[in-house]
Amino acid sequence: MSSMREDLLDFIKANIVDGFKVSEELPWQKDGNALYLKNFKYVYVSRPQTTQEPLFDTFDGGSAVNEITSCSAYFSTDAKTIPPGYDDLVSKIKLARLDDSYVGAIQKATLVSTEYVGDALVTQLDISYKTLILNS
Repeated sequence: MSSMREDLLDFIKANIVDGFKVSEELPWQKDGNALYLKNFKYVYVSRPQTTQEPLFDTFDGGSAVNEITSCSAYFSTDAKTIPPGYDDLVSKIKLARLDDSYVGAIQKATLVSTEYVGDALVTQLDISYKTLILNS
């Protein structure tokens, strides 16, 4: 079974826009520096993170939780000269939430955020899947 990170990397590689590249490396170096700040127009994908939110408990010991698994894609560009394919790349990565690899999710979402770091425009896309888990 492949991981969410592998699936997201495969999706982005299949939908990459001219002028951008995909890196197999994790987004950070050993010293904690962000590789996407060093290598403009390279898309990096983090390891998946999983959290659980309690939904309800029953008197007979049953319960339910929402399990949320998310993975983030990062890339940066020169903030003064946004590449022509920027918007297209963001739109395509947002569609990763609809990938057929994730069955059983009750909610699929993508959150896009941007931040200026020096002369870089950093774009982060958080793809998440919410699954209902019943405990009996």
